[in-house]
Amino acid sequence: MLDCLTGYIGLSSESGTASSGLYLDTLAGFNLANVGKIADIGQAVGNSPSAARVFTDVEKRTIAKFRTLFINEFNKCHKLYKRTNVDCLICENKDLLAVALWYLMGVEMSEEFLRSDRINRYTTVDRQKIREQKSEMTNDFLSELATAVAGIDFTESECFEPDEEPECGGLVTIIETCP
Repeated sequence: MLDCLTGYIGLSSESGTASSGLYLDTLAGFNLANVGKIADIGQAVGNSPSAARVFTDVEKRTIAKFRTLFINEFNKCHKLYKRTNVDCLICENKDLLAVALWYLMGVEMSEEFLRSDRINRYTTVDRQKIREQKSEMTNDFLSELATAVAGIDFTESECFEPDEEPECGGLVTIIETCP
């Protein structure tokens, strides 16, 4: 797994420990008190729910999805002839990819809220608002990821041998004509 991304985005801006300087609670619509309220039995510390445990579960899922979505975005243009060292490329460019990862973490936390059986409109938040928030963050994530991947400088990368530097395959245009 991408250990370089673990702890890179933080849960609470009050702790100030994330090296990216980005925190889940600074995304619009997130309230740390509500994060603790959705913790299930497996995410509790002792008898009390733990926002940190919820965040850890969300972080693991986010990083796994991020790797797959990065590969998908990378392969829209770039082709490698010998091998892809994706983990190296992500870690090497984590500063460039930070905002995309931040938004994807927001998407995953929104999903955690939607899937929780411990949430209802009166005790925490409205599910429709969460769906809208998730949709907006998904769009922000996709936009940020595309921009970040396009901005990767392969000439300075230590992830590839000189002869295996990725090249952009360019846009393919198909023109159909009728006889």
